[in-house]
Amino acid sequence: MNISELAEVLGSIVEFVFLEEAELLDSMTGEAQANFVVPLGMSAKMLSSGEYSAMEFVSAACTVRFCAEPHMAEFPDELARMLSRLPR
Repeated sequence: MNISELAEVLGSIVEFVFLEEAELLDSMTGEAQANFVVPLGMSAKMLSSGEYSAMEFVSAACTVRFCAEPHMAEFPDELARMLSRLPR
């Protein structure tokens, strides 16, 4: 997966969590919000600014997936599928 494809996947996850499924955040446990939503929000800022190296971006995507994995069972299937496309 190249950086533009990775940016598309991560952008879709950001949109899903923060824009499309607003009630999703409320339904997450506090632990899931702290572990997953915080790194995702940082990645969203990186995406919107466009100021990142390839290594920084891949690291951010890996961090989002790593932080999401313990909570995947509580996420909607669509979100879990998108997250599984991120690198480890």
